[in-house]
Amino acid sequence: MCKNETSAKVLFGCFNTIFFGCGFLEVICGFLLLCDSKRILLSRLLAAPDGDLTHPPFYYLALALLAAGLAMCATGALGCWATYMPSYVVFSIYFLVVLSMLLCECAGGVIAAIWPRCLGLQSSRGGAVGALQTYYALPDFEHFTAAVDLAQTELQCCGMTDARNYDMSTWQLRRLGPRGVSVPLSCCVQHDDRVSYLNPAPVNASRCQEVTPIPAFRYVPGCLDPLEDWYQEQYLILMLGLFIVAVFKLGVLLSTVFSCIRLRRRRQVLQAFAMKSLDNSTNENIYEIRGSGTPVFSTTDLTKLYEN
Repeated sequence: MCKNETSAKVLFGCFNTIFFGCGFLEVICGFLLLCDSKRILLSRLLAAPDGDLTHPPFYYLALALLAAGLAMCATGALGCWATYMPSYVVFSIYFLVVLSMLLCECAGGVIAAIWPRCLGLQSSRGGAVGALQTYYALPDFEHFTAAVDLAQTELQCCGMTDARNYDMSTWQLRRLGPRGVSVPLSCCVQHDDRVSYLNPAPVNASRCQEVTPIPAFRYVPGCLDPLEDWYQEQYLILMLGLFIVAVFKLGVLLSTVFSCIRLRRRRQVLQAFAMKSLDNSTNENIYEIRGSGTPVFSTTDLTKLYEN
């Protein structure tokens, strides 16, 4: 019985330690993502610029990772207390908290899978092209403009499908760019040592603006396919992380159930041992009374004595 109890505690403690480590790792990942300004800015292209989101999607993802990691660390601390203070109440609270976190995580994975317009690139190519032609370089959409420039500089592309997206754009019709510029400078091939989406440094600005694009001076492919590939990569990383954490949470739940079963068996054994000890002590007291010479009357004798 003692060996089984020890094995249950060791199993529960191991899973709980790993669970706490996963929570700490989530906090670190959330903090690093929150500090990765380029990745967060690039994620702004994953949602419509005129949508209800005030910040880029990855900003909220970073906050969600921080909150989930802190919740896992707090739950891990509760699990450490439950390891050294075995109780049905503590185990029940711990089980319900971990189960709620697992359900929320599964719900988040399902939402990310069936609701790509919220967490991913716009499903229609026309929507992305229309957003570029409508909002690029407009006032109050500076973050969207910076995100487009970042994508064109980092992914080495121009426009969403190609550079012709700028021909009928608001940026061209309102002459929001420099005179004689047909594409933004972020579409031009940059110097390797001075690449910056905020201050582009083209290799040859005049050759970059020619009607026929030259790959040596202007990026030819559109940004939509590289953005979709980048999003799929981020999505796979997120889903893999959620799956690994879900596996450990499931292990914690199973170890909690195993510990509760062991705890119940231990209490049943202790109760049986206590009852047996009480019966033995009662019998020993009776034998001691008989051995001391003190008369022991039966129920029949007492009845006869009362009738006399």
